[in-house]
Amino acid sequence: MRKLLLIFMLALLLGAGGIWLLQQGRGYILISAGSTNIEMSIWVGVLLYIVLSAALVWLLLLLRWLTGAGGIRQWWQSFSSARQVSKTAQGLLLYAEHDWQKASQLLSQSTAKSSMPVINLLFGARAAAENEEIEKARQLLERLKVNHPNATFAADKLLAELLIVDEQFADALPLLVGLHKKTPSDRAVLRLLADAYYLTADWTSLQKLLRDIKHYGALSKTAAANLELDAYSSLLITFSPDLELTEGEQQAKLNDLWDLVPKSLRKMPELICAYADALKKVNANNKLQPLLTRALNNSWHADLVERFGALQTGSAEKQLAVAEKWLPDHSQDADLLLALGRICRRAELLGKSRDYLSAAVNCNPCPQTYLELAELLDAMDDKTASAEMYRKGLVAGLEPDC
Repeated sequence: MRKLLLIFMLALLLGAGGIWLLQQGRGYILISAGSTNIEMSIWVGVLLYIVLSAALVWLLLLLRWLTGAGGIRQWWQSFSSARQVSKTAQGLLLYAEHDWQKASQLLSQSTAKSSMPVINLLFGARAAAENEEIEKARQLLERLKVNHPNATFAADKLLAELLIVDEQFADALPLLVGLHKKTPSDRAVLRLLADAYYLTADWTSLQKLLRDIKHYGALSKTAAANLELDAYSSLLITFSPDLELTEGEQQAKLNDLWDLVPKSLRKMPELICAYADALKKVNANNKLQPLLTRALNNSWHADLVERFGALQTGSAEKQLAVAEKWLPDHSQDADLLLALGRICRRAELLGKSRDYLSAAVNCNPCPQTYLELAELLDAMDDKTASAEMYRKGLVAGLEPDC
């Protein structure tokens, strides 16, 4: 408040001093132009000169601002930028509406003046790929890498994704491997690399990638668990004995593979079934019955029961004794009854086998069970009953739900 009052008093003093100078009237200025004469005191002339000079300087500064970085240029740049942003937004909207051709065209054409050129080129390439214009997508991504080197990683990542969608795995995999080496923690690269390995059935490489996928959280816990199960079960299913190795060496190689399987997965029926099938390939039959028995005691599963019933052992009687221990808890289980019928037949207990197979047919009248019973009856020289079972099995095979 005091400062304002001081400024006001100073202005009054300057005004009063100016008026006093004007009233002195000492000297004058005469301006003559033709028949027009302008006469004023020297102080009025000085004041007028100062005012006009100030006005001229202000006009010059205003003109410079209008034609320089601000003013008209800034307004035009803002207007142009807003228009390009509008085109980018329109292109993205077309992309969201799956109008791939128009989206790609609009986004790529408005890149030069866009304030978000990287966005334009990335989504323009995606739209081109969705429109099955892979070559155009490649060109847009190459353009992005040349004009915006900092976006090279994003461009290569998108290119790899597009190549996978187009099933060009030979080009996609080297690109993804290089990106993963450069940035191991990139979750999108990990997901793409997992997809590529999965689609090319490269289970060994996928198994090695699982650690990074879980460590960096590239997938949800459920998705990661399913992928892990698929990888290890596929490794076991596709296991093929090396004929150049001895039988013992083949079994050791399979054991090494089983040791890779996490303990949390070794009790899962899918993995145990795959492991049991692999053990048969290397003639490790002595391990099969303990493995399947332990697995069924822990978790009842139809595939495990089927493998137990088909298992060829040195003592069918002992195998039967083990299987019959499960009967009180699973008396209506058609899979167990079928397995018992098969085991009894191998033990040459034909009457008992017939009883179990008949019970299995009553529980679940499927062609396979009818076939087993028909073959058994044929072996027992009951041709009429055997033919009837064959007929019923054929009818059951024509049923849509069987």
